[in-house]
Amino acid sequence: MLLSITILGFIVTFLLLLNLKQSNKANIYLFFFLLINNTYSLSHYATVYSGNRYLIAIMLVHFTPLYLLIGPLFYFYVRGLLTDDHKLSKWDYLHFIPAVLFFINISPYVFHNWDYKLAYADNVIKDPHNFLNIDYLFMPSSISFLTRPIFAIFYVIASIVLIFRKGLNENYLTHQANLIFKWLALFILISIILYLGFLFFTITSFITQDVNFADKQGDFILYSTIGSLLLLNLSLLFFPNILYGLPQLDYAIVTKQNRQEEERLGIAEDVKKQSRSFEISPEKLNLLSLKINRYIESKPYLNPDFNLTVMSTDTEIPVHHLSYYFNEHLQVSFNTWKNDLKIDHVIYLIRNGSGEILTLDALAKQAGFGSRTSFFNSFKLKMGVTPSEYLNRLD
Repeated sequence: MLLSITILGFIVTFLLLLNLKQSNKANIYLFFFLLINNTYSLSHYATVYSGNRYLIAIMLVHFTPLYLLIGPLFYFYVRGLLTDDHKLSKWDYLHFIPAVLFFINISPYVFHNWDYKLAYADNVIKDPHNFLNIDYLFMPSSISFLTRPIFAIFYVIASIVLIFRKGLNENYLTHQANLIFKWLALFILISIILYLGFLFFTITSFITQDVNFADKQGDFILYSTIGSLLLLNLSLLFFPNILYGLPQLDYAIVTKQNRQEEERLGIAEDVKKQSRSFEISPEKLNLLSLKINRYIESKPYLNPDFNLTVMSTDTEIPVHHLSYYFNEHLQVSFNTWKNDLKIDHVIYLIRNGSGEILTLDALAKQAGFGSRTSFFNSFKLKMGVTPSEYLNRLD
């Protein structure tokens, strides 16, 4: 079961990677957080259940420095959601120092030959508690194993403190803020169960000197941990809108293209510098809508290469903000919105006589459709009839 959940975890993790372009960039920390957690799960499977000397030789030690990154990644993800900013400051890189020190500590094993590692794996298969019998550089292996869950729990607590300092618990007035607050509460609860279970297992195995005994005695904690990891992975599939995060939508900020237009519309300078807040207010959404409507006046959607990334670059609006606006506010996908505008252009051409001199393929090409099929499907979806039927009705 553990292996199946781990494989599922890797699948969900890479699905998250595929969606990073259109989601909050803070999800990059969530991606690595899940990747490392599932890597640890695979390591646990390799050590306790697999009996495979090659898998143990690869998994048991080499990846241990990564486990010290779980806590910082957790914290950076939560902070990124709350601030709508994924960037790290120069001081943030200090959080990576323990992982670097752990890598230095295990370097004697890392640079040993393959035969040495296989011999170590054979000893672990004979007695799983032999995983502690390895020469590290300056830190005993027992301290190394204990540090990982304690380190992770510390960062989970720091994240809880951050949430209350930011006041998210008092400001979930909108649907998205409410969703993110509930998601973070679930995320934190799952992680606490996960790392307390890991800590319990580690301490028990040290006391009993028997990893298998600790595994059996800790069945409840183990299955709770596995269930929590499964729930965490599945929640991303059933609640994809959490990937947008909390868009601050502070779009009164001047952009290169719209500076003169915003001045003409009388958007005050103090509004342009408004502070960010968790509330996605109607005023902010209206301003975002205004910017988008002004942008599409030049009909960029007629370009066959027009996509969400192009629109983000042209408008200086982050991709995940645009995705949130279309999917959550307009309740329509970007592609449907784009194709509807193309169809509106085709209707305009037809009503102004172009339909009499242009073929349907030519109309599709002028509207920026990449294929005849895409044009026909989009036209029927919007108008309820095919282009040919529409032309016949006009006749």
